[in-house]
Amino acid sequence: MSHDDLNNDFLSGALRGAADAMPGGEVDDLNVSFGVVRDRVRRRRAVKVGGLAGASLAVAGVLAFGVTQSPVWNTTEPVLPGDPSTSASADPAPTGPPATSVITDGYAPQWIADLGLGLECGMPVEDLTTTADGWTAAAGGDLYGRTSDQGGDAVPSRHMAATVEGGALDVPPVLVWSQDGQVVDLGSNVFGGSTPAEPLLGGGDGTVQAESGAYTTCAPSQGDAGDEYQTPLPQGDYEVRVVAFPQVDGGWGAVVSDPVAVRLDADGAHTPTGTRGGAATIEIPGPADGEITRFELDRTTAWATAGQTWRGYSSDAPMQVVGACESSDPQDVLPLEVVLPSTGDVLVTAQLTCDGEETTEPLGVLSGGENALDLRLVDVSDGTARAWVSLQPAASDDSAGACSAEGTDLRWDPARSPGAAAGATAEALVNAALACDSAQLVERANQDGTEVMFGETVDQMFALPDTDTQRYRTLVALLAGTTGAVDSDTGDVRWPRVATPEFRDDDAAWQEVVDAGLLTQEDADAQRADDVFGYTGMTIAIGADGTWLYYTPTD
Repeated sequence: MSHDDLNNDFLSGALRGAADAMPGGEVDDLNVSFGVVRDRVRRRRAVKVGGLAGASLAVAGVLAFGVTQSPVWNTTEPVLPGDPSTSASADPAPTGPPATSVITDGYAPQWIADLGLGLECGMPVEDLTTTADGWTAAAGGDLYGRTSDQGGDAVPSRHMAATVEGGALDVPPVLVWSQDGQVVDLGSNVFGGSTPAEPLLGGGDGTVQAESGAYTTCAPSQGDAGDEYQTPLPQGDYEVRVVAFPQVDGGWGAVVSDPVAVRLDADGAHTPTGTRGGAATIEIPGPADGEITRFELDRTTAWATAGQTWRGYSSDAPMQVVGACESSDPQDVLPLEVVLPSTGDVLVTAQLTCDGEETTEPLGVLSGGENALDLRLVDVSDGTARAWVSLQPAASDDSAGACSAEGTDLRWDPARSPGAAAGATAEALVNAALACDSAQLVERANQDGTEVMFGETVDQMFALPDTDTQRYRTLVALLAGTTGAVDSDTGDVRWPRVATPEFRDDDAAWQEVVDAGLLTQEDADAQRADDVFGYTGMTIAIGADGTWLYYTPTD
């Protein structure tokens, strides 16, 4: 595969699990900046930010995912991920040739054949059974896509949350597709270095992402490097099963879930909305200039549509999330995470209130470097009908060039706060200061009744430019450059900790304020030697409940 091919087909270079289901066959050397979810399971960080908003599919006709009419609809059993509604079963199924007309009966991709499990294309689904004793698998959540709209063909891979119990998996599970009782797609090649990852939708504790490509791996064509896969499944009704491959008794076993009905139509692939979702009034806007990532979810029809689109790469510029969520209960919230796919690290978290109002939340400069970034919808309520989230550069500010926080390398670290609620507020303040967002800081200070410099209003305190006062840089240096400590006299968390009685003579606490640029070494030595006042620089206090109490010099 040429370098140009990799640039034109993002997914073949970014998603190991989808690589073998796309033109060019398996890719051996992946660029981590393309957002490969394969290195290790995400490490959760306890970071909180208020009001995130979101994003989604690149092109409606490419990313939408359609659920199919299946014989399962005619049973009395529930159909994952939700119970089918009358309108769902009444929708006419899309018409297309049978999937068996495009596959090679009896064929097995090499990675499947090597398992020695007897799995092959065209096999009856009743023969697709669990062979690993003590293991179970279940599908859950909506089917969603991941694609790139960065030039070239925008071909999505397809994913779904799954729960696999019985032990630890070495490779991610796949999605196996069938139609009219015959297997027509054996899923992606997950044996080339992929590791299990948390899903971007429908996840939770213990869930893992199952995957398949946009092209069936049951329709091979001969390429220079071996079999290639370039044939999509025809429009129609299908069943999808999660199939995991644990190692048992020195070999490989199969763990197979119950089927989920899926519909492929001109708009993509969909799973049933069932009793979830409902009507929505918000409209999903087009992509913003410079947009990095977008995730969209629509449950306003019988078939749910969900997916993420990469449109760019993060940078060292301040970022923001913009989006809206609408639910039958306007008090529902949609928790969100910005994730570095190559490592699974969560860079920042936030949440969106599902009241239908568009929200913008500044995030500051993210630590992921120049990479594609994922947006994860952590917990979507059943009442959520429509939601979109967009990760994009922060809006420019005419006074941005005169903001003292510009160019600082400090970033929020949850270890800087001894309390979760205080830490969430501190993170929000750091992100707002890094984004030079005076409106956000003023709003929060007014909301919490924050005490500021004597003789100044909140508006004056955070007015830009601040090149003389350095209030924005100082705020970041205090919260992100020093460690907070609980003040034994008040119970509040105070930054820097050297301003509390407990750390009054602590060597490391004094060194922090020097390293953060709050004091010179000479000033620090002089203040430490003052037995009456001690540290006399700027301080920030946040209550245990997250209330921002003050940003003033030491009493």
